[in-house]
Amino acid sequence: MAPKVWIVQHDDSPDNTVVGAFTTQGEAGSFAEEMSDRFENGLLYSAFNVGYRYDQGTGYAAFGPDSSGCLPVPCAA
Repeated sequence: MAPKVWIVQHDDSPDNTVVGAFTTQGEAGSFAEEMSDRFENGLLYSAFNVGYRYDQGTGYAAFGPDSSGCLPVPCAA
């Protein structure tokens, strides 16, 4: 299983600005709660596998690295 990172972000702007990245859900939740009053709509957080990519538009997500250590893009041989 790929390691996870917990991302804290807000949706007050079109870019969903990342305001923190954490190792655990507890750290992300505590930070989101502590900082939520600084953002009109609060903060949200979720886990992403390391290697998550969003580069081919809505509805496409790829996770990696695979068992060879390559991300889901061409690796150097």
